[in-house]
Amino acid sequence: MEKRNIYATYDVFPSAKGASTHIREMILVSSGQCDQLQLFCLRGNSSYPAVQTEGNIFIKRYYNEEKLNYLEKASLFSQQLFIDIQKHKESIQIGHFRDVWSGMGLIAEPSIKTIFEVNALTSVELPYRYPDLTPSFLRKLKELELQCLHKSTVIITPSEVTKTYLETNFSVDADKIKVIPNGAHIPDSFERPIDAPDQYLIYFGAIQPWQGLEVLLKAMTYLEDFKDLKLVICLAVKEKAFKPYRKLLEKLGLENRVILKSRLPKKELYNYIHYAEASIAPLKACDRNITQGCCPLKILESMACKTMVIASELPVVSELVTEEEALLFEPDREQDLARCIRFILDEPERKESYIASAFKKVQGDFLWEDQKAKLKKVYQDLML
Repeated sequence: MEKRNIYATYDVFPSAKGASTHIREMILVSSGQCDQLQLFCLRGNSSYPAVQTEGNIFIKRYYNEEKLNYLEKASLFSQQLFIDIQKHKESIQIGHFRDVWSGMGLIAEPSIKTIFEVNALTSVELPYRYPDLTPSFLRKLKELELQCLHKSTVIITPSEVTKTYLETNFSVDADKIKVIPNGAHIPDSFERPIDAPDQYLIYFGAIQPWQGLEVLLKAMTYLEDFKDLKLVICLAVKEKAFKPYRKLLEKLGLENRVILKSRLPKKELYNYIHYAEASIAPLKACDRNITQGCCPLKILESMACKTMVIASELPVVSELVTEEEALLFEPDREQDLARCIRFILDEPERKESYIASAFKKVQGDFLWEDQKAKLKKVYQDLML
């Protein structure tokens, strides 16, 4: 009988988001441990085929209808996933999922060994997107998460902070949780983008409230004496997502100092990162970052691009870098961030020392190949 694995995620794949990078690396491991990997995800828009086969990976994408609200789409996704799993349940050896909507259909089938990949919990992140969610809805959501956490065979997470959160808030056995950080690939070469400013900082990725982009924008106002300094923002989402920040740009008088890019191909993005004076990760001191935890991919990718990193001094950041590899500033303090940026601009030789140390760190501890080897062992242990 053909051996199948499942990888399920309530997210669009592929996309320019960091989550998509993580998903790609995970499915490469999973597909190597079976005859066929079935990948179930969201379609996003009609430019992606609803059904697709690449090698031994069968991809099925659900729902791109904008008229469905979040909960309607999530419920339908979960129901359809359960139906598709039942079609082949006898041949499925491992079900790997990233969220409750993907997990309910897998944990319902006791014959399937499951991996719950907890990069973030829906109950923590959804209120940032929908502030009016009722307490009763969030309680039900946490109950679903609790079921997924306790019924899954193994839990993997990219952060020690998240591991502690799961142990403390969901009474998960520590031995059940494996920490596998994010990783990075070292680009082969770089070519300066034709339209890149002579001197610029870079922010790249998504722009959810916990990312702290407004802190960086305010910090730029303390650097007005650097007349030629620009801020290049490379969005992982559609440019219309930046709309809430445009009024802030006008208020701060930064319209001519900020350059916006959207959904760049990886190679082009890495070129912008490499030639920046520094890459900024201004994560906010909020529950999402401090209590739940995360593993900021932008920090690792910047290190791999041989770019200076300036980041908020948070436990999740300290898991990746020390003060020998990055400049750390007090979270939510734009003046302290501006101080760090000014230091780098005034001390280029010191910057090179940080970059060299950070590049050595990512080579030694955070290559994707090393992280994938850890995940491969999780799969092999489950198949014993």
